[in-house]
Amino acid sequence: MPDIQENVGFKALVAQTSAVLLTRGVEVEPVTVRDVVALMVRSVAERIGMDEEEALHLVQPDAVAEAITAAADPGREGAENVHAVRPVRVDARMVAVPVQVAGRLVMAAAQAGKYAALNGDGRTASHALDLATEIGAALSFAGVGDKADTPVGVLTELAGISETVALRVERDGWSICPCGDEHDQNEVDAGMPATLRADAALAHRWS
Repeated sequence: MPDIQENVGFKALVAQTSAVLLTRGVEVEPVTVRDVVALMVRSVAERIGMDEEEALHLVQPDAVAEAITAAADPGREGAENVHAVRPVRVDARMVAVPVQVAGRLVMAAAQAGKYAALNGDGRTASHALDLATEIGAALSFAGVGDKADTPVGVLTELAGISETVALRVERDGWSICPCGDEHDQNEVDAGMPATLRADAALAHRWS
């Protein structure tokens, strides 16, 4: 049996689903959309007792988009493990950020990502590291003393993540070392919200 993912109708369904997700303010990695579409087609085929090519016509892009957004809903248990979903970046403007500031923002993204990763929030960690990569890429094109052309949306997202992690440290007891043993991490954790909020303010200032 030919691979359903090579079917023209399947590829069209993936593209239509991605378009629906964008209208809902969500951007999802194409491979994730493809995998969810394949799972839904396979499930329909097994449930009704038909081949996947026939079942393909019964799967609607709205239904696939609904399944993805439901799985990624921050209020849902396990949503912190959904890595491939991002808010649509509306602001495509660029801003010239001094190299020293951009370097500080890379460190801020890494610090927020480290806290998120160590405390079981893979979704926030992945997003923070993506932002660090984007700012780092901008830095790679900037010479010494020059400025790094950085998307405003990156700075806005970084500010939001930094503020979120600061709140989780305060409210939920996130720690730089959540191992349970005491070795001075409380002192580091106590000062981290102020540092993260300073990083958020810096990102906001340049955005």
